[in-house]
Amino acid sequence: MKQLVSSVFLLMSVVTSFLLNPESANASRENILYQSELDYPPFKYDQNGYPAGFDLDLTRLLFEEDKYSIYYSFDAWEKVYAKLNNKELDTVGLMAVLDERKGEVSYSKPIMKTTTGIFARTHFEEEVTLNTLSSYRIGVGAGQYTEQQLKSELGITDYSTFLTVQEGMHALREGKIDLLFENQHVVNYLMIREAMSDEIRMVLGGLYPVDFAYGIRKDSPELVSYLNSRITQVQGDPLFEELYQRYFFTHSDHYNEKIRNRYITAAVLIVISAIVGSILIRLYINRLRRTLQGEREFSNDVLKHANLFIWAVKADGRTVRLNQYAERLIGITEEQAEDRPYDELEGMCDNYPELLQMLDEALNMQFAVDREVILKRSEGEGKIALLFRTTSIQGLEGDLDVFVLAGMDIQERKESEIKLQNSYQELEATYEELTAAQEELADNYKKLLDNQELLARNEERYRLVTEASNGGIWEIDLIHNKNYYSPRWFQLLGYEEEDQVNRDMLSDLIHPDDAVVYASEIGKACAELRSLLECEFRLRMKHGEYHWFLARGKIVFDTNGEPQRMTGSIIDIHELKLSQDRLHYMAYYDELSGLPNRHYFMRELENFSETPDRHAALFFIDTDNFKYVNDTLGHKAGDLLLAATSKRLSEVIGSGDMLFRLGGDEFVIMLEGIREAAQAERYAEKLIEMFKEPFYIQGSELYISVSIGISLYPQNGTDPEELLKNADMAMYAAKEAGKGKYMVFTPAFQHAFYERVQLEKYLRQAVQNGELLLHYQPQVDLNSERISGFEALVRWNSPELGFVSPLNFIKVAEDSRLIIPIGAWVLKEACRFGKRLQDEGYGDFLIGVNISVIQLLQDDFADHVQEVLRETGLKPQYLELEITESTIMESFDEMVASLTVLRELGISIALDDFGTGYSSLGYLKQMPITTLKIDKSFIEQVPDEGDSRSLARAIVLIGRKMGLKVVAEGVETQRQLQYIKRSRCDVIQGYLISRPVPEQDALALAGSSLRLDI
Repeated sequence: MKQLVSSVFLLMSVVTSFLLNPESANASRENILYQSELDYPPFKYDQNGYPAGFDLDLTRLLFEEDKYSIYYSFDAWEKVYAKLNNKELDTVGLMAVLDERKGEVSYSKPIMKTTTGIFARTHFEEEVTLNTLSSYRIGVGAGQYTEQQLKSELGITDYSTFLTVQEGMHALREGKIDLLFENQHVVNYLMIREAMSDEIRMVLGGLYPVDFAYGIRKDSPELVSYLNSRITQVQGDPLFEELYQRYFFTHSDHYNEKIRNRYITAAVLIVISAIVGSILIRLYINRLRRTLQGEREFSNDVLKHANLFIWAVKADGRTVRLNQYAERLIGITEEQAEDRPYDELEGMCDNYPELLQMLDEALNMQFAVDREVILKRSEGEGKIALLFRTTSIQGLEGDLDVFVLAGMDIQERKESEIKLQNSYQELEATYEELTAAQEELADNYKKLLDNQELLARNEERYRLVTEASNGGIWEIDLIHNKNYYSPRWFQLLGYEEEDQVNRDMLSDLIHPDDAVVYASEIGKACAELRSLLECEFRLRMKHGEYHWFLARGKIVFDTNGEPQRMTGSIIDIHELKLSQDRLHYMAYYDELSGLPNRHYFMRELENFSETPDRHAALFFIDTDNFKYVNDTLGHKAGDLLLAATSKRLSEVIGSGDMLFRLGGDEFVIMLEGIREAAQAERYAEKLIEMFKEPFYIQGSELYISVSIGISLYPQNGTDPEELLKNADMAMYAAKEAGKGKYMVFTPAFQHAFYERVQLEKYLRQAVQNGELLLHYQPQVDLNSERISGFEALVRWNSPELGFVSPLNFIKVAEDSRLIIPIGAWVLKEACRFGKRLQDEGYGDFLIGVNISVIQLLQDDFADHVQEVLRETGLKPQYLELEITESTIMESFDEMVASLTVLRELGISIALDDFGTGYSSLGYLKQMPITTLKIDKSFIEQVPDEGDSRSLARAIVLIGRKMGLKVVAEGVETQRQLQYIKRSRCDVIQGYLISRPVPEQDALALAGSSLRLDI
């Protein structure tokens, strides 16, 4: 598989390089041979058949496309390293940098550093140290550098190796080893991807750091230099960090080092800034002290000589400052007031109660803002107006708050305001007189300007509309047959203004199909005296094509009601019409087949049902096994098949019939005039016969049958939904009857459909609740006359439905894909039973398990079988997978490929019900089978003893010629047994030997040492 992936990836690389850049491909680019293993995630691994991983993505990022062409291939690590050592490769991608390898290969600069960790199961409670490591069962990757560390660093030689880290982790989870000694990055990635975080934990980490770098052939120093240069460039690119985080879920060492250097640089800058700041702060403080001293002296001068009232008191009311202006105003000096409560100063309460009130309020934290106060002068020279504010400040020495009453002399301002007020009143009276005279003049002038502006605006509006409108302006004088068309009108139709376009020519430009409508609309507008006209029609462009236009116009009538002229515009709506047509097509037609879709069908059926006394038949057509085409050949092939099916169905549709595609592989044909079911049945037979011819899709010959359900209108319903549902149920009944058939709806189908839905519901519950069980039917070797194997058969005893026959629920399980979990459970239980027979000493028996085609088509089915064998411990040679002949013919190529993989593992493959599937000997030779099981229908009718035409004998002869074992199943009588013995079958199975029995009874049969008397 790895070689196949390698070849495909190499081919894709070469083809892509030539297709995407042919010039570069032909230019001189150096070829790089890259080879590595694909089982070391997240560095490199196989993802759904395609190589992936950090190593591959980084390699594409490092090597520039215009300089290098990379050829990828993949193999086991030991082989890859040997080729690099022999200089057969240019590089193996990322690998551990070890001293012992430096003499054999060259390394680039390190990409990253990784460490080794020791991992254990989550419930492993013992304390692990490096000194006690040798006392445990240790696992390590075979040939990896961690194996060398285990031996060289710890001196441990007793350990288990695994081809891949995944195998080692599975062995750890299953308890086959106690500890896993591996790369931390790899194990951590796999714990997340494999959902093992709850089962495995790391007990020791960060051990033995190792650089990972590109391993390069020893004689390529120029490649080492190139990669080192590119690594330096790429590590500074955000794409590298994004790539690293995607695979390792953390930042790279390069990124962490860059961030760490930034922090160190920032710290150094902070320290230097702190030192410089400290020096600057000291200089600033000294300067500030000198400035404050100067400002203090300046403030004292200002307070002494400015016309400002300043009175400062402490919180207890004692005065701390009273400037000279305040002294002159209230007649008290600063020395008299200093350190005394302001309310105890002489004459203050009587002469200046307003000042005391503002100080009281300030001490209560209620500050005055722009409070105007009239005070009398202490010298008796009249009164003065001041504007006061109060506030609190902290003392310079850090003492308690100081409350300041500050007032500004506004006496001169007040006097100026009074003078200005008087002047304003005089001016206002004069202004009112002038205003009254001007208003009349302004009104007259404004009316004149408005009329002139309106006239100019109308002229401009008409000119702009005519010249700049997206629509073309036209006017037709119906009396004098004169026409006017704007320049835009000519542009829309592709004409020049010099082209003579008259009324007669305009009629010739209109599409013939629209001319009648256009004339009719004008006639109606004129006859009904409608002034407005609106009509959609097509006009011929100058280049000859027709485009859709919307015309809107106004008809002017004279006093007698006769039309005089028409004026209007046309707008190009061609693209809008095309978009509407496209939307209509998308809404009512299927894009893949070009057929009408479900919406069209429902609308058509509703219109049909509105007309009484009509009859029709619905044919609900569903292709059989279409999902297998999608699963095996891909969705593109499925789409091609659907298109071919649509075409084939269209060939039989009459002129009055309709074909619809509802979605997926479902089609509906509606035939009108069908009254009797017999008519519909004849048509259905014709459809089924038509599908017996093969389809040729992508070089493959496909045989596809159809199942058809028929419902009649109005016998089976008059409502569209009901009629379609009944046809659907009839189609499902046709599938149940064996596919490639048709059914006419009957009411009984509703009950059958309901039962089927209920059966699926209870089957889902059975899978969840563990209601299924296995019975085992013994197989007897005719030579030894002893039991040689058992066939596992699933049984279901439902609490609601009772015992349900496998013939009923297996088909439902396959249709609902419940067969996948059921089949997985049956396979595991049967293998467990086979291993139990061996472990308890009953012997080695071949265990047969029936496999559905749905299981076999799963991409991981072969892997799943191997996993079950590993879990149960049963060896492959004791497992036989049975698949029916008719099933394998449905998808022969894909089935054979999957069966071949299983056969190579040593698992036996039995072809069940042989003789009923119409397979040719040519197909039979291609099948990787080991056993033919003769269908019991050939055993039930036993021929005469001398009948040489025995089919059973013919089948045995075929099996002998091909070296196959032949098993006869369904043997129930002694006569049948003798017939089988004469036919020389190898093994028999049937009720004559034993019915299928529970596990305990099967153990009893296996333990019987008696030979069967047959």
